[in-house]
Amino acid sequence: MKKTILLVLMGFSFLGLSQEPIKIGIVNGDVVIQQSIKGKRFFEKFKAFNEKKTEEIKAKVETLKKMESDFQAKAQSLSEEKRQATAREMQNLQTEIKRLQEDAKRESDAMLNEALAGFQKDLAPIIQDLAQKEKYDMVVNDGPGSNFLYYSARVNITGKVIELYDATVKD
Repeated sequence: MKKTILLVLMGFSFLGLSQEPIKIGIVNGDVVIQQSIKGKRFFEKFKAFNEKKTEEIKAKVETLKKMESDFQAKAQSLSEEKRQATAREMQNLQTEIKRLQEDAKRESDAMLNEALAGFQKDLAPIIQDLAQKEKYDMVVNDGPGSNFLYYSARVNITGKVIELYDATVKD
């Protein structure tokens, strides 16, 4: 009986030796997007878009400040009707500024979400091809919300993914 158990255990130990170890890759999608050519180009456009919207809003805010300053300086000499008209005009400008801010945020969020969806669509086949070519059993994203406490640099394939993604850029 002891010989049989020993032979079975030895058989299982040889099975374990013949299997290749599991190969896991870690990729940080955020880093790929931030450091890739396409990602850098997108963030330049995104930054320019936001700066343009910010300047438009600042111009309206400056106009409002000037109106308020002029109103305070001249309020005593204005007729009641003129004061009310100017107050309405300032209120309308405040409403316009608020709408501009909300629209800019909505447009900015939509632009970012659309770009991120595009990056995910572009990166999925690149990561799958890399995983198959290099015989990874699993590739995991290390980004916000991931719960990795530690992983070795050996399993980090982010750099390879960036290289392959950049290779798809046609200037």
